[in-house]
Amino acid sequence: MKLKLFYVYYHSYDDMPIHVSDVIEEFARQGDEVHLFTSVKGSVLETCPWRNRVKITNLALIKVSWLNRLGYCLLLLMLLPIYCLLEKPAIIYERASISGLVTVLVSRFLGIPYVCEINGILIEELSLGQQARWRMAATRIWESMLYTHSSLLIAVTSGIKNWVSHAYRISPGKIEVVTNGTNVHRFRPVEQKTAREHFGLPPESKLYVGYLGTLTPWCGVELLIECASFVLTHLPRVEFLIGGGQEPYLSEFKRRAKSKGLHRHFVFVGSVPWEEAALFISAFDIAVISILPLRSGASPQKLFSYLACKRPVIGSDMGMTGEILKRYDLGLTFTPGSAASLGEKIVELLNDTQRRAAMVERARQIVLDNFSWAVKVKQLKDTFKKHALMDRCR
Repeated sequence: MKLKLFYVYYHSYDDMPIHVSDVIEEFARQGDEVHLFTSVKGSVLETCPWRNRVKITNLALIKVSWLNRLGYCLLLLMLLPIYCLLEKPAIIYERASISGLVTVLVSRFLGIPYVCEINGILIEELSLGQQARWRMAATRIWESMLYTHSSLLIAVTSGIKNWVSHAYRISPGKIEVVTNGTNVHRFRPVEQKTAREHFGLPPESKLYVGYLGTLTPWCGVELLIECASFVLTHLPRVEFLIGGGQEPYLSEFKRRAKSKGLHRHFVFVGSVPWEEAALFISAFDIAVISILPLRSGASPQKLFSYLACKRPVIGSDMGMTGEILKRYDLGLTFTPGSAASLGEKIVELLNDTQRRAAMVERARQIVLDNFSWAVKVKQLKDTFKKHALMDRCR
């Protein structure tokens, strides 16, 4: 059954998040008809491999922050109803964003099911980012209205589902858990020597502990700096590769490493282009997920991307990360938020070459069978059917 899906996505940065791009691409790959409404720049969309298989309505941006959001919402309010009447989508799908109340208003007025995807507990993230109380209060009001009036909520972890259900008194039956996945076509293992040479790294003389992802406070990248002295005491050949270019976090991490006299052992490469992500990961000896304790539990894409590239992982022992690493023996877990625990596990795994080899041997197949976007998009569509949201499909 072919699904006609309107995918609405607001983004104020100069990129297209890999999660959104991969999900859209997979819907198109499975033969579904996708119409994307987005604020992402046209020049960025031109680089997306699926651009010729998806209809795109690019809503003009104004560079001033609050005008940007207001202009986007007004354009969406004007154009979305027109396209809904002309194209008659089965579902409007949106990652929870500033435009959510506009989208849900249109969906309810026209009787089209609205599905909202929730990737985190925004209140918790704002708190970690030390945002103003008024903003957190406004966020609670906005989330309550959005989630209450959605047809279906997709949470990427059970922790998010439980929190949303309790905080906003929403029936658990209205919230389904569909975890994140990865693009197994993009994330494939590359010969390690080739990967290291590409980034100008010595192919054999060093052991590399790597991280690729966002640098926001809850991702815990600072734990690598805090544990580095301990690791280097036991394994002087170790260097830390950090991929991610978000400011002001990148500059702050560089400053911290230098202040501790560790700057020669850290390689900060900045943002890594999508097409080079697998190369960068393949340069690692072990990959790290250092996310701090969160009520959401976290469902990090980087876990599946690391594993798809056949890298053993050391991850925070919480939520899906800890569960998967232990269930399939694909790495080690450490106490969330503890630099000492992380350092001990890095040394333990780097010293056990045979165990690392056994871990990577099965890592990719486990991702292919359980955590590819092909599997996850099928789960999404099965969930839509379960809630009778695909009655308008052809």
